[in-house]
Amino acid sequence: MTDRLVTSRQLADQLAVSTETVLRWTRDGKLPAIRLPGGAIRYRESDLDAWIEERATTERGSASRPAGRRPAGNLALASRPTNEED
Repeated sequence: MTDRLVTSRQLADQLAVSTETVLRWTRDGKLPAIRLPGGAIRYRESDLDAWIEERATTERGSASRPAGRRPAGNLALASRPTNEED
């Protein structure tokens, strides 16, 4: 086996998130992991590269909302004109 294994702490440092976040993603099944016979959790670098590649955006703003759509929430309600007469 030539694929390097990394710990949750090493992965957290690489992704600039907390170790708890990495472990939560693992528990939720969002992050590919392996459990060693002793119970330790490790991550294969090749699996992580594929995981990151799937989530990478190709260009700036590609994950934004579609054009012409208003954001949901209080801001949309506050900026909507009313038809009430005083």
